[in-house]
Amino acid sequence: MTNRTTRYRDDMHTYESSAKNPERQAAMFSRIARHYDLINDLASLGRDRMWRRTVTDELERACHGLDGREILDVACGTGTSSRALANRGAIVTGCDISPGMLDVARRKEAEDRRATRPPIRYECCDAQHLPFTDRQFDAVTTSYGLRNMPDPRSALADMRRVCRPGAPIIVLDFDTPDNPVWRAIYERYRAIVLPALGDLLGGNGDAYRYLDVSIDAWKGRAGVAAMLCETGWHDVAYRTLSGSIASICRARA
Repeated sequence: MTNRTTRYRDDMHTYESSAKNPERQAAMFSRIARHYDLINDLASLGRDRMWRRTVTDELERACHGLDGREILDVACGTGTSSRALANRGAIVTGCDISPGMLDVARRKEAEDRRATRPPIRYECCDAQHLPFTDRQFDAVTTSYGLRNMPDPRSALADMRRVCRPGAPIIVLDFDTPDNPVWRAIYERYRAIVLPALGDLLGGNGDAYRYLDVSIDAWKGRAGVAAMLCETGWHDVAYRTLSGSIASICRARA
């Protein structure tokens, strides 16, 4: 890694810390909401939709079927996972700190909703202070969201609070490849593509650089598993996806 790249990473890690202020996060994600799904497609090398199907499949198995299950989708973004769960019969509540993200989610819900299923309920809130009652949900999931929260342990503890005893949680996020050659290739790809995309799509380069650096700084599956244990979840396990560029962690309340 060159000195220039090292200085860039140091500067962006400082930016990442300040960007985790909830108000700044809400504003930042609202600015990039229109293109957020494209960001995930590019950062995942086109695997995002496959990963989300895997999350839905795992949650369906953990719940012994999704029909009629009350599911909370935390940091739901544009509602991609929420709609996948609802289309399998779940009663879904999606929540996110970004009003702009939820505007896109509600628009897509209005455009795509199948007439035979209940509508998805969307709430704008901080995941560290969920506005739901104790033991309200049969399961909870979060995709790409925990990494962006100022205090992910607090968020996981509150997710457990709103879940019924034994309810499953599924956490999907980017991870770090174990193979050093593959890791170097993927990190270089991500560091080039995400900022370039931000500059191309309206001059939000810093927001896209933040996403790159937040992935770089994230502790991955081992960190998520440890936090799940620390916040009272049990039966913690994980699996890697696509050469470990992402992982799924699961546990029970």
